[in-house]
Amino acid sequence: MESSAAFTQLLDKYLTQTITAEEQQLFFELVQSKKYLQELEAVIDQALCDAAFDVAEDPLLREKLFDQILQQRETPVRRIPLYRRWGWAAALLVLLGGSIYFFTTTGKNEKNNIVQDQHNKKDILPGTNRAMLTLSDGTVITLDSAANGAIAQQGNASVVKLANGELRYETNGVAQHKVMMNTMVTPKGGQYQLTLPDGTKIWLNAASSITYPAVFAGNERSIKVSGEVYMEIAKDARRPFLVDVDGRSTVQVLGTSFNINSYTDEGIIRTTLVEGSVKVKAAHSRRNQQAVTLKPGQQAVITSNSDEIRLQPANIDQVLAWKNGFINFESGSFQEVMRQIERWYDIDVKFEGAKPPVSIEGRMDRGVKLSDLMGLLNNFGIHARLEGRTLILSEN
Repeated sequence: MESSAAFTQLLDKYLTQTITAEEQQLFFELVQSKKYLQELEAVIDQALCDAAFDVAEDPLLREKLFDQILQQRETPVRRIPLYRRWGWAAALLVLLGGSIYFFTTTGKNEKNNIVQDQHNKKDILPGTNRAMLTLSDGTVITLDSAANGAIAQQGNASVVKLANGELRYETNGVAQHKVMMNTMVTPKGGQYQLTLPDGTKIWLNAASSITYPAVFAGNERSIKVSGEVYMEIAKDARRPFLVDVDGRSTVQVLGTSFNINSYTDEGIIRTTLVEGSVKVKAAHSRRNQQAVTLKPGQQAVITSNSDEIRLQPANIDQVLAWKNGFINFESGSFQEVMRQIERWYDIDVKFEGAKPPVSIEGRMDRGVKLSDLMGLLNNFGIHARLEGRTLILSEN
């Protein structure tokens, strides 16, 4: 396999991660030769010309892309769903880790793919690890500005802040009978991780809260949540884990992983099971409805004006996009997507005139600045301008 066409085929397979182990070894052997290094450089140059961004803002981008491919010799790139016309440009830019990939459909059924590099502009930054912790005595600790290490003592539990944006409860000795309730709240533009005293791991999305005991005592483990929370429950067959969701739903588990989305402005509660088993029940069912047991990959939906529970299949990748560092653009309407944007960037979104007839499929890295998103929307025929912390959208 020594022709240019063969090398191009290998490069295409490598970028889309359809390459076999044997083909990948051959690909990197060819890259070492001067002939194919020049061809790789030509492909990168063409990709940069085709892509929709200003290369002048980073004159070293060509070299960075080239180096990234050479650095990936031992680890293949992750697969990215791309249309052929944009395949190489998008895949090359994804190697830099700061790119956005979108596929959109407008009311005219137009389809576009866009990759935007992050720009060094002063604008609204994305959310970070931010949260407020309220202790049992009412003391409030701002976690993002607190020093790492032990920050409080709650009975026999030490409250420890870790450097990675996580709060952990470490118990020592015999549990006290006094229940000491703590509450963690993330603002708009914030997220945080929490490890409860039993080892249960919690991820809080923006504008969310959780209330829990510093040490679990008794025959069950009970907490309260609102907003969006992902949980990996530590197994303890003797003590079931109970989650009160806004006083509107109860989720019972023994040991499992699941996501709860109960933002009040969404009007529904979604409980999505990743693995294990959970029982979901509406809190104020007039019919004394029995709990519905979910299987992995299922989602229970409770609307605000009904206690009926609807079961439906769930796309786990879409549901957990926020936890994995992305804003999900596939699971709802354009208005739902904009509510995600409001919470993560701590802004307000307003529409001038009719709401744009746009649906967006794909996902966006939660680390990009708001200006990148605005540029993307403008490319899709949506005029976006920022007034203070209000993003105003209208059709071009």
